[in-house]
Amino acid sequence: MTLVFRKIHLSILFTFVLCVGLSITLFLEGQSAGGNYSASYLGIQEYSSLQDAKDFTLKDITNKKVNLKDFRGKVVMLNFWATWCGPCREEMPSMEKLYRQFKDKGFVIIAVASGEEVNSVNKFIKQYNLTFPALIDSDYKVSDNYKVWALPTTYFINSRGQIIGKAQGGRDWDTKQATQYITSLLQTSIVN
Repeated sequence: MTLVFRKIHLSILFTFVLCVGLSITLFLEGQSAGGNYSASYLGIQEYSSLQDAKDFTLKDITNKKVNLKDFRGKVVMLNFWATWCGPCREEMPSMEKLYRQFKDKGFVIIAVASGEEVNSVNKFIKQYNLTFPALIDSDYKVSDNYKVWALPTTYFINSRGQIIGKAQGGRDWDTKQATQYITSLLQTSIVN
């Protein structure tokens, strides 16, 4: 009987050690490249070497010219999307919630409508009650410049205008992990 209990005890101990090891590995993966667990959880690929975000000027839905440099000093979530894109439609309401939570704390979302015209984007913005800036990239020049080949694609830009990470595909941005990630980016921008 003691041999059976010893095997069960060792089995439980082995399972515990395995779980702890896995938890540590996941945590460390999230910490790599100066990142955090929230970035890993959200599937955000953080860059180990930062590069300057390529500047651009596009018109918004009111025909006003908007330049990326206008947002220097803020953390920018640069999202490339289209009105016909299902995952884009799904993530937009959660992006709006994230924007409303952090817009007065140095965070901005810029939604670049790839290959779209003003009327369709304006209709979409009204339908979803979106308040963050939506810019029109009807000729795909900015999308091409950022090497966007799938929608949605989201870049994160720090307050110094450097790209720090990228996410491809739709996300639920109304999560604890998204809130933690944006909070950490804002805290880092204050320190730097």
